[in-house]
Amino acid sequence: MQTQSIQPFQILHREEPSPVTVQLTIEVDAPTTQRMFERAVRMLGKGVRVPGFRPGQAPVSALRRMIPEEHLRRAAGELMMEEFIPKALEQAQLEPYRAPSVDIEQLQEGEPFRFRVTVPLRPKVEPLGEYRDLRFPVPPQETTDEEVEEALASIREQMMRLEHAPERAAQPDDRLVIAIKSLEDEQAKPSRYMVVLGKTFGELDNLLKDMREGETKQAMLTFPESFNDPDLAGKTLQVEVELQRVHTPIYPEVNDAWAQELGYENLDAMREHLRERITMQKVRSLQDRAQEQALAALRERSTVHLPEALIEEQLRDEVRDFAEELRERGLTYEMFLQQSGLTQQQLLEQLRERGIVRLQNTFILMAIADKEGIQVDEIEVETTVQQAIAAVHNPTERARLMENREFRQRVAQELRLERALQKLLEIVQNTEQQGA
Repeated sequence: MQTQSIQPFQILHREEPSPVTVQLTIEVDAPTTQRMFERAVRMLGKGVRVPGFRPGQAPVSALRRMIPEEHLRRAAGELMMEEFIPKALEQAQLEPYRAPSVDIEQLQEGEPFRFRVTVPLRPKVEPLGEYRDLRFPVPPQETTDEEVEEALASIREQMMRLEHAPERAAQPDDRLVIAIKSLEDEQAKPSRYMVVLGKTFGELDNLLKDMREGETKQAMLTFPESFNDPDLAGKTLQVEVELQRVHTPIYPEVNDAWAQELGYENLDAMREHLRERITMQKVRSLQDRAQEQALAALRERSTVHLPEALIEEQLRDEVRDFAEELRERGLTYEMFLQQSGLTQQQLLEQLRERGIVRLQNTFILMAIADKEGIQVDEIEVETTVQQAIAAVHNPTERARLMENREFRQRVAQELRLERALQKLLEIVQNTEQQGA
């Protein structure tokens, strides 16, 4: 006669608070709980010296008295969760999308151990809104001669060099080194600035015009709020201004020789290249806008179920990325809150909403990829992976990426999302090739 094995645990209750979240209430029987407590005692007791016993030879009862109750309960609970959560998930036929969270309801030596596991499942898009009737056309773009000349002037500006001009008076477009000192504070020290004559503000430009190196003038100046020194911005002060150095800008001549130095056949070819580049930038900008509009429309038409654990993970990423943005702008977290007038909670809510939108966009595009049968082949994934690895300078990091399966999976997913986004753009522009 075949005997049926008795499980040391059971799932008492199963709830589904959302389509992507399952909660299991699990109970481990009392005898098993007791054995796990004894196992925890032995595990924690390995490093405990009990007087009168050699290391590792002390009885459980003696070790038990040497271990704090809270440490023992925590260790026993962890042992049982490590063993029985995977078995409960297998029995319930659940595949977590992120690590489950646990709430302990009862944990006492000699009593059944009861705890609740919240299991985040893979996000669902149900339903995926209709997208084939969406239309956000991008009209043809043109670039004017004026825009081309502005681009030429910008390149010319970048290639400008400065020449010291100590013998002549300052002229518009000169780069000037000046010192400004407040005369209303006896303790004030002069501050130095590099300015472009004609591009500061009216009163200062008028004062500096025709000054020479070493010359000093006094005047009552009203500094604009946008002035780049907070000690002067928005204030009206009697000041002393000294012109310390005059640099005149020397620009390259706009001719065929200059264009050839930059790799073009001649100046006309350079202008044509700039025209094409500007036009492409306009089209790309409009395409980005069309993609945003299409995804916004799909968020309205679709229902995207996201587990809370994934939202919280995304929020942590948003906070980290935002902190990096602030560092690049030379701001601290506190400075931003003060400037924006937001509370910390309001900022977190904004970052949370931004994170939710990004997650919704991602899983809508994945649903489109599924519906359209969009795939990426292994050769393309491998090529992209190798390109990414080649760009990493740290040998240890390169080696880690080579062996990292998750990195390859992430690359494959990003390529698939790019394809889905491109497909969506073709649909909303009505440029989709039939049979593609």
